[in-house]
Amino acid sequence: MAAYFAGRKLVKTFTQMSASGRERLDWRVFEEWRDVNEGITARCGNPGSCTVEHTSGLSEKALSTLKDVAGGSFGVKDVWALKLEVEHVIGHEVNWETTRKSSKTFSIQAPKCGRSALTIYQLFRVFEITEFRKKFFTFSDEKWMKRPPRTVDEPTNTYDGVPDTIPYDPACGCPEPPTEPRFDGMVCLDFGRISMRVPYGVTQTGLEIQIDTRIVNVTTSDFPALLRGLDNGLELEVSAAFIPEPLLFVGAITEQFLRGTVRRITDFSDAVDEGITEVTDEPVIRVRLDDLVISEGVSAG
Repeated sequence: MAAYFAGRKLVKTFTQMSASGRERLDWRVFEEWRDVNEGITARCGNPGSCTVEHTSGLSEKALSTLKDVAGGSFGVKDVWALKLEVEHVIGHEVNWETTRKSSKTFSIQAPKCGRSALTIYQLFRVFEITEFRKKFFTFSDEKWMKRPPRTVDEPTNTYDGVPDTIPYDPACGCPEPPTEPRFDGMVCLDFGRISMRVPYGVTQTGLEIQIDTRIVNVTTSDFPALLRGLDNGLELEVSAAFIPEPLLFVGAITEQFLRGTVRRITDFSDAVDEGITEVTDEPVIRVRLDDLVISEGVSAG
């Protein structure tokens, strides 16, 4: 899942012992989202461009750290034996190849009196590794000698985007601002490798979800079930044409239609949460409505 969360989350803690029992590695594995494009903005009807970069794999420094840990504590020549055990423990594939990068430039167009912006976040997996070696002391029982923790950052292939186009920006100096659209909150659209956080509004027959300048209308005759689904996870399919091109590029999305889950964002305190919380593996309850109708259009803004 690609759903954004604030702060740093603890995914797993575990310990590895060497065959001799005299070396030990304590692991703490975190995940956190990082802003990787620092915002893309165009204003007042002017065209703009943005260059985004897709990055995967470890930097030379991070790979060197892993090799040092593997060789120093366990005497192995490479990190692959270490990698297999880490994957088994955390239940995720890790990419410890050398960094690969690709970039592409896209054009953006702002409304005549407004602003278009896009912020892209990438999910990073952070490995904090502490080495211990067993020593014997004359006047005490055997003890562990602790080395300072080492940190390895792994950029994953998972991205989150916040497209934000507004019809009126005071900086443009237009005489009268148009009527702002009304929204009831924010939802997360999760398509696996990519996700987005976008506004939504409740209508008499369902929902309107705004993705940048386009509207996805979701209607059903079972309105209460639709609202419950919004909290528990509602499946929907949208055209890839609705997704900002830079986000499709970094997520390596080639499908014409994307099937995913929409869920209401209710905890806005996450925006300022800088603490460390543990990830829970609660199952997603996805609601399917037989008479669900999804249509797509362009926002009035």
